[in-house]
Amino acid sequence: MPNTSPQAIYVSNAKLRPPADKFGQLYNLCKALQAEAQAEGWSSLFPNDAEVIADGADVDGRTVISNADIFTLISIITSFLSYMEATSNANRNNVLKIAVNPEGR
Repeated sequence: MPNTSPQAIYVSNAKLRPPADKFGQLYNLCKALQAEAQAEGWSSLFPNDAEVIADGADVDGRTVISNADIFTLISIITSFLSYMEATSNANRNNVLKIAVNPEGR
């Protein structure tokens, strides 16, 4: 028997499908970044050290970041992808099943 509760329908459509879209979009972005990083050898650009990246942040108000900060973010992206793809993509598939717009528009 289908769940016809108006509250359940509202929560599903308004509260849970939108985050599933964002998870799907994040997954797709991370996959694209992973492919680009591997193709361009980003791991050698950002050793896990305290050297600051001279991107102008020190004069424009952004937080100054180091190689280690970027190295850590790349590691977080890798961990997220591993989580989503574990057990034959079970988590990714569950998110994409619920998502309406995982590609973004």
